[in-house]
Amino acid sequence: MSDAMTAATLVDAVAAADDGFDGATAATETIAQHAAARDAAGDRYVLLSLASTQYAVLEAYVTEIDCVPRITPVPHVPVWVRGVTNVRGDILSVVDLRPFLGLEARTHRAARMLVVRLLTEEFSTGLLVDGVDRIVEIGGGAIGAPESPLEGPLAPFLNGICTIGDRTVAVLDLDRLLRSPEIRQFEERKEDPADVEGQGTTSCEER
Repeated sequence: MSDAMTAATLVDAVAAADDGFDGATAATETIAQHAAARDAAGDRYVLLSLASTQYAVLEAYVTEIDCVPRITPVPHVPVWVRGVTNVRGDILSVVDLRPFLGLEARTHRAARMLVVRLLTEEFSTGLLVDGVDRIVEIGGGAIGAPESPLEGPLAPFLNGICTIGDRTVAVLDLDRLLRSPEIRQFEERKEDPADVEGQGTTSCEER
């Protein structure tokens, strides 16, 4: 084989190797880009407000968002347990997060009740909040630790904070909150649906 033919063969081999390397690199980059896109998309969260603070909760735990229904008071419970309500035959305890945070209990037209549940067992309750903004996607990498320790009754149930637009939002771990002794201690206080129906202190129609 002549030197010219040998050189040509080597050049062809190197070119083929380069093409293969470029293809493998492109495939690796595509996989990395798809993974980054998935991380960037993140999970869907419901944005809600309590007083002047914005919170985000995973949409998977929220089964319903509605105006505040009729609520039947229950005796001998903390002020933040507003009572029970009938949601299509299911009797749910209703927790008002305002007094839970030490704020004055107050229900206005923008207030909403979130029906929330655990994903791994049958437990649901209603959470009263000042308002619900919208549903957004938050990437896992966007949630970080605050610069200073979080304080207040909800601090043990926060996963961190993130920034949405120009707002700082606290990410609330509903699984941890719903499994807490504070919330679970009243789950056996059930009334007959017929006793709850038609009773109560608040309704969507009355406000």
